[in-house]
Amino acid sequence: MSDLYTDRLLDHYRRPRNRGHLEAPTLAAEEYNPLCGDQVRIEVRVESGHVVEARFEGRGCALCLGAASILTEVIQGKTLAELEGMGQEEFLAELQSVPRPARLKCALLPWLAFRRAAYGEESSL
Repeated sequence: MSDLYTDRLLDHYRRPRNRGHLEAPTLAAEEYNPLCGDQVRIEVRVESGHVVEARFEGRGCALCLGAASILTEVIQGKTLAELEGMGQEEFLAELQSVPRPARLKCALLPWLAFRRAAYGEESSL
């Protein structure tokens, strides 16, 4: 799909799922894109290796905030072990959108925040 803002992405932007903060997150990290001002924080509660709850908070474009909402749905119920193998391309496929290279960081910012929180990875974009 070549559209930047697909129906799925716009739906998640307009009606975000899991927006807000967790009372006591197990994992949390924030990413910021100084080029456009997007900022997103991902908070996750993990029990027995499974993501049982995920929330996001932030400000930014439709692409970033829609992606954050989609991310929280995608990771809930999965184990950290299975999510560790999820790459950028797999996450982008969940968006059902193909962002232009200049907008790639907008789309990946939530994913990068989750990777930092869960696996200590530094942003690679």
